[in-house]
Amino acid sequence: MKKKQTFTKKISVALFAALSLTATTAAYANNPPPRIKADAPNRYVVKKGDTLWDISGKFLESPWRWKEIWAANRQIRNPHLIYPKDILILCVIKGHKLVGIDTGEGCAGVEKALNTPASSDNTVVTAAGSIPVIPLSAIEAWLDRSIIVSPSDFNTTPYVLASKDKNIITGTGNKIYAKGVPLIVGQRYGIYREGEPYVDPASQRVVGLEVTQVAAGIVTSVAANGVSSIELKKSFGQEVREGDRVFVEVGQYLPAAFYPKPATVSRGGRVVRILNSISSTGRGGVVAINLGTKQGAAPGDVLTVYQKGALVQDNLSRVKGEAVRLPNEQIGHIMVFKAFDDISYAYVLDAESPIHTEDYLLPPVGQ
Repeated sequence: MKKKQTFTKKISVALFAALSLTATTAAYANNPPPRIKADAPNRYVVKKGDTLWDISGKFLESPWRWKEIWAANRQIRNPHLIYPKDILILCVIKGHKLVGIDTGEGCAGVEKALNTPASSDNTVVTAAGSIPVIPLSAIEAWLDRSIIVSPSDFNTTPYVLASKDKNIITGTGNKIYAKGVPLIVGQRYGIYREGEPYVDPASQRVVGLEVTQVAAGIVTSVAANGVSSIELKKSFGQEVREGDRVFVEVGQYLPAAFYPKPATVSRGGRVVRILNSISSTGRGGVVAINLGTKQGAAPGDVLTVYQKGALVQDNLSRVKGEAVRLPNEQIGHIMVFKAFDDISYAYVLDAESPIHTEDYLLPPVGQ
């Protein structure tokens, strides 16, 4: 692994190169390169616990533009892996500010990497031990077992009628019985717990139902009256209850890594739920938003969060005491990590003040 890391560092432009010297042409003509912060450090030692978003924010005014920066150096598959104890240095090369990994040669090494020709080496560089984009531990509860489905579809699925021992709740190794559409003998199914519906704040329409997988089992037989017997093979932190629904496990496709990019959604959105919190959340929290794949949302999309401006009295207007709404204020950024039809889960990348439901969302702007 160490050899692969060294290979990566020697031939790559550093993670946050503000502009590849080979990409200053038409591609950037109407899209200036991201700006380096005025107070960006000249040298930064990567620490365990750092995230790529945090580090990019130390150097760039617009950290969501780092995927665009990565795209400037296509000669290797995964050029920007960084690891704890790596030293990042800020350089000025041919008039352009760049941030590179110091391989021992200082800025000369960064410049050499810029001029390295396309590599024919087929070495596959893995990400083991590298700094993550965001801490996956913060979102793992919603990555694997929580999904959002159509309420009407969910209500047509078979439901848990009883258990073999007539227990109200059961777990791994027990047998349960499901009533409804007969299931397929030998097929593995998931058992899902119904959660709260999602109501779009603009249309007041129910756009999804959150459900959580609590177990998985194999169908062992189907009776003449259509009742299916299921042997539970695995539980996921909760016991199965009467009324839980049974259907084929939903595949959990997730990207190998998240690459934050400005969202290109068809409209603005709202925060519709604070997950694992009652009223508000901050940096590192998880929210649900009313933008999904139908509106163009996808994993990695970054959105700016705006808080509704306060309503104040204007005592100097013609109408004394007239109510005036102040402009909405930008308070942070979120990144989508899991998208469904009309709802997505998103991670709070940064927040100047608490984020609440009904806060507004728009694609980020600025350089």
